[in-house]
Amino acid sequence: MNQHHSATQSPAGDQILEALANDPAVGVTVIDLSGAYHFVNQKSMSMCLGGKVKDAIGKSAYDLFPRAFIDEQITLLKQVHQTQQPVMVRYIRNGRQVQSLITPIDIDESPLPCFLYITHEGEHDPKHEEFEIIESKLADFGPLDVLTRRELEVLALIKHGMTLDAIAKLLHRSRKTIDNHRTSIAKKLGESSRVRLAQIAEHAGLELKDADLQRIGTRKGD
Repeated sequence: MNQHHSATQSPAGDQILEALANDPAVGVTVIDLSGAYHFVNQKSMSMCLGGKVKDAIGKSAYDLFPRAFIDEQITLLKQVHQTQQPVMVRYIRNGRQVQSLITPIDIDESPLPCFLYITHEGEHDPKHEEFEIIESKLADFGPLDVLTRRELEVLALIKHGMTLDAIAKLLHRSRKTIDNHRTSIAKKLGESSRVRLAQIAEHAGLELKDADLQRIGTRKGD
C-alpha cells in the first residue's frame, strides 16, 4: 500500500483511517513485519523524524531509524501478530514523550502482516488502559542528551515538584551537590527557571527510571 492505498477492506474503515490521517494532532503509520512503510502521515513524520512524508514512502524503517530502535519495534510487532491484541508503547523521541497504539490491520496488497500505529505526544489516554502498556528500553533524548544520567534523574524529580532537599535525600547526595546538578542542567539547556525546567521534563514524560534507558539518536547514523 502506498500513500493512497486503503488500510482496511471496508468503506467505513477507509473513512475512519482517512479522518485519522488528516488529523494534525495524530500520527498515523502503517508498517509491515519487515519494517517497510505502507503509509505515513505528516504528523507521524514530524514527531519521529522531522522530515516529509516523501522521505518515508517506499522505504524501510531500517533506512531511517537506528537499527536498535527498529529491532525493538519488530519484536513488538511479532508479539502483536501472535496475540492479535493491540499494545500501547511509550517511548521518548527527540526529547518528547510519545505514545503509540499498535494494532494488527489487513492490507490486501501486502504479503506480510501489517500494523497500524496511532501515535500522539504526551501522557497516554486513560481510555487506552485496557491495552498492555509497554515501556521502550531505548530513548532518543534529543536536546536532553547533553545531560548526564544523574542530571536526568534530578530533572525528572524537579518535574515532580520536589525540593532540592528532598531530591538530595532521595538520591543520597548533599544539597550542594544537587544544587550544582541543577545549575549544570540550567546552563546546558539554556533555561534558568525551575518552572521551565519542569515543563521541559514534562514534555519528555521524564521519570527517574528513564535515566537508565539506552540512548539512541533520532535518525540512522546519529
